Amino acid sequence: MRKKVNEYLDIKTVLFKSQNVLLLRTSSIEQKSKTAFIICEGSSLSIDELNIPYKWDPYLKVPNKREYKRTLDGDIIMMYFPFECKGLEDAGRDLSYYINENMYSYDNIVIIGHSKAGVCIANMARMITRKAIFIFVSAPFEGTIINGTEKVKAMLSNKEYQIFRKYYTQHAVDLDVWPKSSFLKNVADFSGIKKHFCVNVISECKDIYTCKDIVFKYFAARMGYKHSDGLVLVSSQESLTQMYPLLKTVYIDASHAESLKRLLSANRDDYIID
Repeated sequence: MRKKVNEYLDIKTVLFKSQNVLLLRTSSIEQKSKTAFIICEGSSLSIDELNIPYKWDPYLKVPNKREYKRTLDGDIIMMYFPFECKGLEDAGRDLSYYINENMYSYDNIVIIGHSKAGVCIANMARMITRKAIFIFVSAPFEGTIINGTEKVKAMLSNKEYQIFRKYYTQHAVDLDVWPKSSFLKNVADFSGIKKHFCVNVISECKDIYTCKDIVFKYFAARMGYKHSDGLVLVSSQESLTQMYPLLKTVYIDASHAESLKRLLSANRDDYIID
C-alpha cells in the first residue's frame, strides 16, 4: 500500500532538496545497484527543514519500496515538484545538477517523467553531461488546455467544475504547460534528447479498465477531446515525435491517471495498442 501524505508522514530518505526539486528514495537502504531509476509522476510535495510535509497535491500518496521494485531492477528515486518551484526550467536545472554531481557511480541512469514531468525532463536532457535513458509518459509537449481554467469552467457544469477544482491546483509548473505559456514558446528546448536513448510513450484512453478510466473518459467527452488520455490530447503528446522522427514511440491504452502505472506494470504488454 502507498503511504498517504499528511503532516505525520515520516520521511527519512531525502536525497536532495531545493526550491525546485525534491528527491526521495523509496527505501531507506541504498541497494548499491549499477542502475538508478528517477521517477517523477508529475506530483507536487513540499517539506520543511525537518522533512515534514506541509503542502501536497490532493490525495497524494507516495510509493513504498516494493511498488516499483516489482518491475524495475535498481535504485528507485522519486522526484516531486515543491510548491515553491519556479517552473520546469528551474526544476530541470536543479535535477541535472544533482545527477551530474552525485550519480557518477551508476552505470545506467533511467529518468521517467509523467505528464508535465515528461516535458521537464525532455527540456533537461540538454543539461545532462552523460548519456542517460529518458522515458516520457503522457507528456503535453504542446501544452494542455486543462490549465486554461476559464475554458474548462465554460465546458463543465458548475458542480463538475467544483469537483475539478478540488483535484486540480495551479502553480508555476502547471502554468508552464499551458499552450501559450512563455516556457513552451520561448524557453523549452528539447534538442538534448538527440544525445540520449529516449522513448515517447503516448497514452490514449480507449477501453475501460478502472474507475479512473471512467472518470477521465467522461471528462474527455465533456471537454470535446476525441483522441486523448482524458487530459492531454494525443497530438500534444505526439509533437515531440514529429520534431524528432527517430525517437522511439510507443502507444498505450490508458487514461492520464493510469498511464505510468500501466507502462511499468507486470502485464504492461496488455495495454500496448501500436
